[in-house]
Amino acid sequence: MFNSKAHRPRVRFPLAGIFSVSLIAQAANVDYFTDNGFGNVSSTMQHPTGQYYQGTTYLAYQGPHEDSYVCAYNHAGRKWSGPVLAGVSLMGKTPDPIDNSELDNHGKPAMMVDVQGYIHVVFGAHGGSPLLGVNTLGTPAGSVRGAKLTHLVSRKPQDISSWQVLDNIPPFGTYPQFVQTDSGDVYLFYRHGAHRSDWVYQKSVDNGRTFAPEVSIIKHKPQAASPTTHDAWYAWFAKGLGDTITASYVYHPCANPGHTSARHNVYYMQLNCGNGSWENVAGEHLSVPVTKEYADAKSLVFNTGTDRCNHGTCRVDAEGHPHLIFRYAKGQVRYSRWTGSVWTGPTAIVPDGGSQDGDLIVEFPTQVRVILASSGSSRGEVGWWNTADGGQTWSKQPPLLSRTGGVFGIGALVENFIPSGMFIVSETVSSQHLYKKMMLMGRDGPVKRPEEEADIAIKNLLEIMKSGPLKSGSTQVPVVKRSKKQKKEGRQDEE
Repeated sequence: MFNSKAHRPRVRFPLAGIFSVSLIAQAANVDYFTDNGFGNVSSTMQHPTGQYYQGTTYLAYQGPHEDSYVCAYNHAGRKWSGPVLAGVSLMGKTPDPIDNSELDNHGKPAMMVDVQGYIHVVFGAHGGSPLLGVNTLGTPAGSVRGAKLTHLVSRKPQDISSWQVLDNIPPFGTYPQFVQTDSGDVYLFYRHGAHRSDWVYQKSVDNGRTFAPEVSIIKHKPQAASPTTHDAWYAWFAKGLGDTITASYVYHPCANPGHTSARHNVYYMQLNCGNGSWENVAGEHLSVPVTKEYADAKSLVFNTGTDRCNHGTCRVDAEGHPHLIFRYAKGQVRYSRWTGSVWTGPTAIVPDGGSQDGDLIVEFPTQVRVILASSGSSRGEVGWWNTADGGQTWSKQPPLLSRTGGVFGIGALVENFIPSGMFIVSETVSSQHLYKKMMLMGRDGPVKRPEEEADIAIKNLLEIMKSGPLKSGSTQVPVVKRSKKQKKEGRQDEE
C-alpha cells in the first residue's frame, strides 16, 4: 500500500470571518474570485478546468500545497461560492515554498459535470509511484514524488461542499483531460505515467462511476538508433464534430541521460466514438497505438525540424475541419487549419515573441478568434486576436487585462461556456510567494467578486498558523508538513 502518513499533520491559516460581510462598510468588488491559486496554476494541458451547467460555472484549480480547489459562480444571481478544498495532494510541501522549482505542478486538476449534475475532478499525479504497483504502459515518476492519480466526485449534484474519492482509475496518470460526447459518454485521456509512457483513454458509459480498461493510442518506445532516447509525446484532446474526438500532439525525444525539454512537430488524428476507430485528417484509418514512424507517415501536420514546438489547442469548424494553435520557438503561438485538402501556414498570430498560450473559437472556417495570455519583458496582457481570412492576417483587439510587468497564465476555454464566463486566468502578484489571483473572464472582462470573499491567502500569510486536521470540503487554506526525505526529492520540469 502507498503510505500517506507523511502527509499529516497539516497546518492551516485561520480564516474566521473571511466570508462574512462587514457591518461597517462593504468592500469593493475585485477582478479575481480568489487569491489562493498556487504555483503554475493555469495551463491548457489539464482540461477542462471549468464547465457551465444549468446556470452555474464550476471551476477547479491548484491551490496551496498543490491541492485541488473548486469554486462556483451562479450567473443569474451573480453569486460566488467557494473556494472549497476538494482533494488533498500528496506532492505538496510544507511550508509552501516560494521557489517554483520546488513544486511539481503536474497534479493540476481537470474537471467535468456529468449529465446528472455531479462534479468530477481528476488530479494529483505526475506518473504515479512504483509503490502503487506495476505500470505496464509506461514508467512511474519514482518514489513518492509521482503520487497518485485521484478521481473525486461531489456527493450531491451541483454541490461543491462535500467530496468523495472514486477508486476507479489507475494511479499512474499525468495530464488528465475529460471529453464528454453528446450522448453523455465520458472519455478520460491521460499519459499513463511519466515521460516514457503511452497516451491512453478510458471510457465510461455510467457518468464516470466505472471506466473500461485503458486503450493505448500513442506509443512510447526506445529509438532503434539510440535506445537511451525514447519516443515520447504531449497530446491534447477535445470534442470534435458530432460523435468525434480530436487529438493534436507533439513529439518529445526523451533522453536519459541528457534529458532536455525538446519538443518537435505537430500531429493530428481523431476518434470515431461510434465504432472506436481512429483516422487521420483525410479520413484514412489508423492503427493504434501510433508509433513515431507511423505518425510521421500518417498524421503529420507540420515538421518543425530542429525548432522547438510545444502543444497547443484544437477546435473544429462547422464542417468538422480542425483548427490548431501551438507554441513555437520562444513561446510564440502559431495557427494552422485544415481546408479539406491541405494544412495552411502555420502563421504567427502575435508578431513579437514572449511567452504566449491560449485557446481558440472557430466561428466560420475562415473566421477565428484566439484568446491569448502574453507576458513580455515589460507588459503582460490577456486579449483576443481575430482573423477573417483563414489565418493569413491577425488583428489585435483591445486587451481585457493589461499590466506593466504583469505575468498571466491561462487555461483552456470553459466547457459549454456562455459569454459571461469563458476562461480562467491567473495573475502573479508578488515575487515573495507563489500565490496567484484567479479570474473568471467573460467576453468583456473579469467576473467581479466582493473583496472580502476573494481575499483568502495573501492577507493571511502573516497570520499565526494553527495546527489542526483539514478535511475535504473545508474553506480553509492548507499548508502541509513534509518529511525530510520528501523535501530532498527533486521535481521534473513542468511538462
